[in-house]
Amino acid sequence: MYPSPSSLLLLMVSSSWAAHFYGGTMTFNPRGSNPDGTYTVDLRYKTGFHSCTFSDTWVCVSGDCGTRTSLAVQTVDQEISGAWCQTEGLMTRHVSNNTHTFDLRMDGGNWISTINNVLGWRLLTHVDLGVRSDTGKANRSPQTTVIPLMRVPVNCHRDFNLLSFDPDGDTVRCRYAVPTDECDTSSNLPGVDFTLRGDCTLSFWSNSNTTGTYAVQMMMEDFPTQSISLSYTDGSQSNRTSGHTLSKLPVQFAITVDPVVPSCTEGVYIPMFLSPTPAQGALLYASADHPLEITVRAQATNSVVSELLMSGPGYITENTTSPGEYLLRWTPTDDEEGGYYPVCFITQGVLGSSSYHSELRCVIISVNSRAITTTAEPTTPPPLTTQLTTTPVATTFPTTTQPTTELTTFSTNPTTELTTDLKTFSARPTTELTTESTTQLTTTTAPTPTDFTNVSTNPTTDLTTNGAGNTTMSSGPRYIVGLRMKLSSLTPLTDDYIREIVLQQLREELIRRGLSGNVTLRLRATQEISP
Repeated sequence: MYPSPSSLLLLMVSSSWAAHFYGGTMTFNPRGSNPDGTYTVDLRYKTGFHSCTFSDTWVCVSGDCGTRTSLAVQTVDQEISGAWCQTEGLMTRHVSNNTHTFDLRMDGGNWISTINNVLGWRLLTHVDLGVRSDTGKANRSPQTTVIPLMRVPVNCHRDFNLLSFDPDGDTVRCRYAVPTDECDTSSNLPGVDFTLRGDCTLSFWSNSNTTGTYAVQMMMEDFPTQSISLSYTDGSQSNRTSGHTLSKLPVQFAITVDPVVPSCTEGVYIPMFLSPTPAQGALLYASADHPLEITVRAQATNSVVSELLMSGPGYITENTTSPGEYLLRWTPTDDEEGGYYPVCFITQGVLGSSSYHSELRCVIISVNSRAITTTAEPTTPPPLTTQLTTTPVATTFPTTTQPTTELTTFSTNPTTELTTDLKTFSARPTTELTTESTTQLTTTTAPTPTDFTNVSTNPTTDLTTNGAGNTTMSSGPRYIVGLRMKLSSLTPLTDDYIREIVLQQLREELIRRGLSGNVTLRLRATQEISP
């Protein structure tokens, strides 16, 4: 029997949709018990396709997945050229109070054309709702989201720092998905160009000079920081150590490796984020029925910042307030109170037919009835106030030719305070260039206090902004930069993150002074001091 013309058209359209997959993610949040003895869990998933009208169904592949009681799907963002559209689905399920774990899976069709030959797509989520012995509450998954397609020039280094926030304070790790359970086709990326670290950072540094689009298929897992037990209503328990997975989430997206860019320096062709854009990993606070506003600002001197690409919770809106400046606005509902919601964004610069993406930056929003603030402003530094003077230097000018960075790290309150004293000296003992600047940066990064005083940076590490081709030292003026920074946080900050803040603050200061952002910055040495 042949299909009718109308059904044939439907089949053709479905096939077209299925051939344009750009990845997806899923997270879950337990909501508590119901009068009938069932348990409510919210599952939020995002999928990227060429069309905004695509929808598909998650199927239960293991355990008792309960009953789906509601499903709402809406568009999150669409790339301006129409290349991709990301939607979010909010699925609520009622599961039996005897449920231990269950697995949900969505699969179908083909990825977009990729040079690592990934064909069919599959997303798998492993849910465990056991009550934790350390928190007394049901286990919650890490929170993450991602842009469906991100770009990087073939001659530039890029770290894609994926958001991996865990509400329970667990350790979060990432790995490649395993076919055919967690993905449909082998997902490993070429090791000569990509490195996936356990901390969910995907690093790109091309050694093959191969351009094209890659499919990235990963799994994000959370592990307890100490031995705990998970309890279930039937009286059973499951013991978990730091080596045992609690939940598994799919994280899939595409990366396009573009042709060579004349300069890899942020702020030239590749857009660079400026204040008051929130810092990577910032924790923002919001309350139900009150709008949260996040300002994102970026600039590039040799390309036009044309678009903000964003992934966040449903009903988040985006507006362009001025060239290179965008306002994200989201009003949580009562149903979203008590949860954590990720937002990630990048900016796109355009020059002719070429497109350049900024770094990926992500924040997490905590929604509660007693929010500390309803805007993102406290998480970002205000403009620096500086005075610039040039005076003769005595013969006792320091003879050292390496910059020294002193980092003091302490944790005393639920905010992060960043105080920067910036002094810049000419490497030639003829003039002194002095810059005094102070910035207050308030950022809360996690709900669990952690005291740490042993932040250190490798004094032999060079952090260099690379242009096209090999890195070389500029033959122009060279300066010694001494930077004293006090930084406190509720969670340990990595050395790379601290160095990123130092270099970003310095580059922004140079741009404010009218200097070119296309300079080479090398962090040659650091010194750790006690609080």
